[in-house]
Amino acid sequence: MKNLLLSLLIFVSLSSCSESEDPKPDAVFIRVENSSLSDFTDVTVRSGSSPVEFGAVGAGSFSDYKEFEIAYRYGMVELKADGEELRIIPFDYVGETPLANGYYTYNLSVQNNAAGSPYLSMELEID
Repeated sequence: MKNLLLSLLIFVSLSSCSESEDPKPDAVFIRVENSSLSDFTDVTVRSGSSPVEFGAVGAGSFSDYKEFEIAYRYGMVELKADGEELRIIPFDYVGETPLANGYYTYNLSVQNNAAGSPYLSMELEID
């Protein structure tokens, strides 16, 4: 009985041990955050690699993470909000360093310019 208790105690102690840190991701993973008051549909992002489709992202919510072959702190974004097609189109990535493997969020928001026309803004967040 004493051996059984000792064996059980050792088993429980060893099975509860785990690494305290999450493993490092082996790729770049990006999600989209919609921080505007409008729902987004047909969200597509291209940041140094093939276009990645995120579909619909509701107002105030996040998409799932998607894997990118290569990505930068900004990218081309196309989406529809309130029936309007909005885009961010960067000129190029000259001088930019690709993002390191990890998890990131492209925070997207619809703003209005001085004339009241909507435009899309983007900020990178490291998760």
